[in-house]
Order: sequence, then C-alpha cells, then structure tokens
Amino acid sequence: MTHRTNALPWIALVAVYFLWGSTYLGIRVAVATIPPYLMTGVRYAVAGLLLLALQWTFSKEKPAMPTPAQLRRIAVIAVLLLVVGNGLLCLAETRVESGTAALLIASSPIFMVLLDAVRVRKVPTPVAIAGIVVGSFGVAALVGKSTGHADALMAALILFSSFSWAAGSVYAGSEGEHHPLTASLEMLIGGTLSILVGILIGELGHVRLDAIAPASLWGMLWLIVGGAMVGYSAFAYTVRMLPTPTVATYGYVNPVVAVILGALLLHEPVTWRIVAGGAAVVVSVALILLGNRQMSEEAVASG
Repeated sequence: MTHRTNALPWIALVAVYFLWGSTYLGIRVAVATIPPYLMTGVRYAVAGLLLLALQWTFSKEKPAMPTPAQLRRIAVIAVLLLVVGNGLLCLAETRVESGTAALLIASSPIFMVLLDAVRVRKVPTPVAIAGIVVGSFGVAALVGKSTGHADALMAALILFSSFSWAAGSVYAGSEGEHHPLTASLEMLIGGTLSILVGILIGELGHVRLDAIAPASLWGMLWLIVGGAMVGYSAFAYTVRMLPTPTVATYGYVNPVVAVILGALLLHEPVTWRIVAGGAAVVVSVALILLGNRQMSEEAVASG
C-alpha cells in the first residue's frame, strides 16, 4: 500500500504531462467562437461542480469542508492559477498562435524553479540550471517554426500569466498538504471569478449562441473533462506531493505532446527541428530531476 501511495504523485504527474499537452489546441479551438474569459469561467465552474458532486456522492466518508484559513489559500491559488494564469492565456490565444503560446508558457518551469529557490533561500544546483537552459532551447526549437508575428501585448500577457501560474504553483507547493476538496473548490472559485471578469470586460455582449462552432464546443468539452476535471485535479495533487523542480518539468513535456498530437491529428510535418527539440526536452527533464535529487541528498546529509 505504501509503494502504491508513493507512486500516485508520479502517476498524476504523467497524467499532467499528456493531458495538458493537448490543451493548447483545445483552447485555440474553443476561443475561436467563445469569448475567452467566459469560456474559462464556465469550463472551470462546470468542472468544479461536477467533481465536487462526484466526490460527495461516491466518498464513503463525506469530506469535511476546509477551514477558513484553508479556504483563503484555495482562493488565492485559484486567482493566481486560473483567473490570471489560465484566463490571460485564453485571452491571448484569440490573437496568438498556439505554438507561440506554448513557447511562452514554457517559461513557467523557469519561474517555478527560481521562485522556489527564493522561497527556500537556496540556489538551484548547476545540474538543474543546466536543465532549465537545455529545456528552454528545446522548446524554442519545437515551436520556433510556428511563432509567426505575435502581438506584443498578447505575448506580454502570456508571460505574465506564466509568472502568475508559477507563483500559484510554488505557493500551493509550500502548503505541504492536500485537502480532498482542494481541486474542486479551486476550480469552482476560479471559474466563478473568471465569469465575473468576463462580464466586467464586456464579453457577455459578444456571446452569440448561434455563432458558436461545434468544434469550439468539442474543444471546451475536452478542456472541462480532460484538462480540468482530470488534468487539474492531478496537478493540484502532485504540486503538493512532489518537489517544485520535479513538478515544473511538465512545462517542458507539454509542448512535446502538443507537437506529437499535431502530427497525428492535424498531419503537421515532423522535421529535424522537432526531433532535436524533443530530445533536448527529454534531457532537460532528466537534468532537473537529477538536480533536485542532488539537492535533496545534500539537505539530508547536512541535516
């Protein structure tokens, strides 16, 4: 049972690797005919309600509600991750190609490792730093062919969303515990606030039900089930169970998955750039994991 429990965070991390690799395409398709913040809000509000209902229905023991202190942390994390982090990404993808978004969002592992280093007041190991550098070059190679001419403001919004997501992840990781209702409540709170943001910026006036394309609805459905209910739940669990540098590797693997899906589903060509970039990403993950292990061993030795 202990071995199985120890394996669960890694299984969740692998799920984040693959499920979130598909969300760039899902977002791009969904926001084509659905206003971005309303799409984000409805996506997470529905996912949070469904997940909460499933937990409440099938749990042998009804989970206790979080304490006021826990609810405050959940609300802060929901704002950083979902309202700012994912909301700005969806807004930017109305004008920025998904490949460009993937490249810019790949900066989140760098922010995560650096912010975590500030939190614990310890410089990352040279091996982990090398992993960050190699991974950055790898992601750049993977999506460099599709960067296009991104709007400067939208690109800045994506970078800010990446920083916000990293800050929320590090803050969640510092919690050291995982309440059973964390993911569902974060999505419910984040979704509700995102809907309010959408209304405040005037998106409600741009909703035309008859103009929403079926592809956008399918994209949103996948974002609700695969990206939010399963993927976000897995992330909310693993970010509290595994070291931040380890969790941060998802940001380098997601673009690899996105490229593979593009080749399989959209018949995009697989070039030498993609092969070289994918290899660099795999190496970067190994280096960051190795660097994190070295830091853990040094901490044990010094303690």
